[in-house]
Amino acid sequence: MGIFSYNPEEILGTVESVDTSTAIIKVENDDKLRGLQVNHLVAIQSSKVDQHLIGLVSKIIRKSGYSDPIAEVTPEFAFNVIKVVLIGTHLDKEGLQENVFRRSLATVPTINAECYLINGERLKRFMQAVSSVPEGEDGICLQIGNYSIDEDAIAWINGNKLFQRHAVIVGSNWVRKILVCSKNS
Repeated sequence: MGIFSYNPEEILGTVESVDTSTAIIKVENDDKLRGLQVNHLVAIQSSKVDQHLIGLVSKIIRKSGYSDPIAEVTPEFAFNVIKVVLIGTHLDKEGLQENVFRRSLATVPTINAECYLINGERLKRFMQAVSSVPEGEDGICLQIGNYSIDEDAIAWINGNKLFQRHAVIVGSNWVRKILVCSKNS
């Protein structure tokens, strides 16, 4: 079972509009809208089985209309929407790997697709997928703190990838540097 298995009462909203890299989500529950912040992560139901599109909340909008703006009249209609920038696809399983995140969009959301907030244990497990930390192997990676969007979720970094990407070879003998670099390539 994937990390994005939600109960029906956990739904944040549904997709109202889709562009190439953004989606507009209609939020029915005012309490859920109040608890939401810009840069929170959301999971949107994909048209493919065992996949979710991952998005970043970029804008939160509450609009209401009044029949008489001068008089104190309750709104005739009100709607809450959030704008989500799509950042990738989460796959429950890809080959032998589980909990895989890809920075590409396998599909785009469909109208009325369900959208859920990623927080708590789900955020921790998703961030492990983003940082390529195998589940259950927290000990081999560096714990760098907690996420500001959820203080309970631990932030991990894969030390091997960090040092591979940011290693520098220093010294005065450029011939040795070339030999070291060519042997490691």
